[in-house]
Order: sequence, then C-alpha cells, then structure tokens
Amino acid sequence: MAGSGIPFHATAMPSLRDPDSRFSLVSRAAVMPIATADALAQILRFKPNVCCTTGGLASFPVVVAARLARVPVYIWEGNAIPGRVNRMLAAWSQRIGATFEGSLRVLPRGRTFVDGNPIRRSLLSWTRESGRAKLGIPSEGPVVFVTGGSQGSAAINHAVSGAVTRLLRRAIVIHHTGNAHLAQVVAKRETLPPDLRERYQVYGFLHEEMGAALASADLVVGRASSSSIAEPLAFGVPLILIPFGAAMNAHQAANARAAADLGAALILPESDLDGDRLVSIVAGLLDDPARLARLASNAKTAGRPAAAETIARAVLALGGCA
Repeated sequence: MAGSGIPFHATAMPSLRDPDSRFSLVSRAAVMPIATADALAQILRFKPNVCCTTGGLASFPVVVAARLARVPVYIWEGNAIPGRVNRMLAAWSQRIGATFEGSLRVLPRGRTFVDGNPIRRSLLSWTRESGRAKLGIPSEGPVVFVTGGSQGSAAINHAVSGAVTRLLRRAIVIHHTGNAHLAQVVAKRETLPPDLRERYQVYGFLHEEMGAALASADLVVGRASSSSIAEPLAFGVPLILIPFGAAMNAHQAANARAAADLGAALILPESDLDGDRLVSIVAGLLDDPARLARLASNAKTAGRPAAAETIARAVLALGGCA
C-alpha cells in the first residue's frame, strides 16, 4: 500500500453498491471467475500463511481462492447484523471475529468470537488530561463531542445549529462537522456571543485530534457505525447514537441497539432528530450525574481497547505464526 511499504494488488472485483440491482449482481457475477483466478495466482505467488478479510463482495474471490489453496481464513465482522455475503463467507472461514455479541446468533458456533473493533494505538494514547490540554479545554466541566463521522452529517449539523446556544450554556461542545459542512458551521459560530463562542470548538476533520476529543468528552453524540461506537467505548465514554437511516440492511440501527442493550448508549432516531430533542436528551444526562456515571461505567466495561492485539493474535495463531 502506498506509503506503508506493504505490497498491494487490486483484484478485478468491484464492491456491490446496490445489492437490489439485478444489473449490479449480473455484472459482478460475470467478473467473479476472472477475479478468482487472479486472486489464486497472487496467493500461489505470495504463499500466505493466513487470509484476513473484512468481507464484502469484493473479498469473495479472494476467500474462494484462499480456500482452494488451503489457506485458512479469518473474517472480521464489524456489524451486529452481518451482511449476506459475510454470512456466506463465514461458513468457509476457520475463525470469525465479531464486534457485537448479537452476531453470535447468526454466525457459526464454535468458530465465532467477540474480538472487538480494532482501534489504532495512537488514538488510544490520549488521556482526559492530555486531550483537554491539547484542545485548550479546562480540566473541569462537562464536554460534549458531536460527530457525524469523517464525512460529517448534514442532519446532525442542522440539529446542532438549532441547539448550539442551549448546549453551550451547559457544556463545552466539540463539533466535528465534516469538511463539506465546515464553512456553514463556522459562520454560525461567529454569530454567537463571545462567551459562548469560546466554548464551541469546530473542526472539519480530525485525525490524531480525534483521540484528544474522545478522551476529553463526557458524552459523545454520533452515528452508529462499528467504529463510531467502538472508539468512544474504548475511552469509557457513553453515547447518544443517531443511526444513519440509509445504512444497508439497517446495520446502524442494530449496532445502536446492541450498544444500548449494554447500558452504554441512548438512541435518538434520525426521524426524531431536531434541536429541541437533542437538547432534551443531552441536558437530561448532564443534569443527572448519577445516570451519566452509570452509562460511563457500562461504556468502560463494554469497551475493548485491546481489540487490535486480540485480532492480531488470532490471525497469527490461525496461520501458525504465533
């Protein structure tokens, strides 16, 4: 891969963006034999000890080729409800790493383990003290971190816009807008009174600062992708989850339910999302320290900060490299 020093080869198999499209299914089926032969040639040349994949249709020919070459397969599933392709690939895999307990009900028994969602080490190096110092946030007082993911969310940003003055009277707000929405949110920030403006930190994109923001926060408001849940939980931070309604097969809604069942999150459906509702839920938690503390305790228990190491050990053991 570019810049990493890791050899990379792209197969001819594209991902399946529209699983309900007959044309997409037929066109991918036509490419499958070519992609499988290509993957088999690469495997025979590279001679891997193990195949590790996150699944999806693009990985299908690689897994088939790996099994033809008798290479063991580790598949990682990030969602509470595995997709159709991953359920099929799991049947051919020697070990399946799940992120949510609920996946165990539909994946092969005896070969599926809750290994967690891997989180990069640099993200986890932040503490509450170092994170707040990096972001210039006082060591005391509540902090709410709102994020719509790396691309941002127009729906979440719009709700924050209608709630921001009321939120800022209760907490410092870190708002991860996505670069496409940054200018609009910055313009809104400039209209605030100076005392509130300095309590409102706006970022279009966060890289290493993402760890600082998570470590600083007492509460995270965001989407319900696997990583959007796993990262706050690794810091022991509870969540208000707003599942993306268009996510394939309602994956995010199921992920949110799994986090809520652990007592680490509340769910705010996007259909109910507006400034008033957001303020009501956030304020309800900030005004009830005992409840917020219970959620935080459950989040810490549910978090798996060592998931990357767990997965690495499982992959190495499967390939006889441990």
